[in-house]
Amino acid sequence: MKAHRQLTSLLLAVLLSAAPGFGAPVIRHEPAKVAEKGQPLGVRVTVRDAAARVESVWVLYTPSRGTTPFRQTLTSSGAGIWYGSIPGHMIGPGKQLLYYIQAENADGESAETEWHTVRVEESGVAPEAIPAASAVAEQARRQAQTPAPAPAPAPAASTRSKYLIPGAVIVGGAVAVGGALAISHSSSSSGGGGHAAVTNANFGGNYAFCFSPTATETNVAQVCDSGLVNVYVRSGVVEVVGLWAAEIWSTPLNGHVFSVAKTVPARGDFPESYVILTGEIRGERCTVMVSGYSRDPDAPGNYQGQLDTTMR
Repeated sequence: MKAHRQLTSLLLAVLLSAAPGFGAPVIRHEPAKVAEKGQPLGVRVTVRDAAARVESVWVLYTPSRGTTPFRQTLTSSGAGIWYGSIPGHMIGPGKQLLYYIQAENADGESAETEWHTVRVEESGVAPEAIPAASAVAEQARRQAQTPAPAPAPAPAASTRSKYLIPGAVIVGGAVAVGGALAISHSSSSSGGGGHAAVTNANFGGNYAFCFSPTATETNVAQVCDSGLVNVYVRSGVVEVVGLWAAEIWSTPLNGHVFSVAKTVPARGDFPESYVILTGEIRGERCTVMVSGYSRDPDAPGNYQGQLDTTMR
């Protein structure tokens, strides 16, 4: 009887150790420290997994805390090296950028790094201090040609996983394998979610933004504007109409978030400017943050504001 119990325990241990899902990706990344305003920031990361194939790697980024981060898929160059870039229009006009790396394997298990803070500088930063997107891609390709090191040991189970363990039925001291026991853990992702993607909708509401000039002898008064605005979603493409005269901001919707930027001409007391919109659709509400900066060297300054709209 004792021998039967020992055999049963041994077989169960073998089954559990062979089941997928008992490892998560291991992420190695040297964080960027500084970025140049308006220029893409290259990102390179090494991801390995001893238990399953690494399926996807993303960089999630946001210009400020308290907003849902945008997600950019990284490209694999082989040997566990992944690379990509954060779009230049998301870097500035603020003084910092926040990002983290997330990876997922074929078993649905994921891992992520902590938040990294990047200092945003004006043009003129030493090139070697900034990981340019093209340089990162080339370095990733070269690194992928070198032999890969031995796989890292499997880490502890992550907080977000999905896997199957073969079911075991004990009959008279013997073990019969059949069926499967599904185990699923799911924790909220830092990137948000929980809402179905919107493909066609019409949102209407109000906007309000201000242009705050950089203090100079001739450029000191803050200028603000407000009014009615519409946000249309047509076949997954977002259009913002009514914010700046006849200008239209248009961009694909990424899940329930979007980001778009463009240069707009001078209007009234507002100089020629580079205006950035970062929006989020939640249920029947669409909220858009306005930021940007003047492109007129004689009238420097920054924008800040918001669009609040509801579904019509």
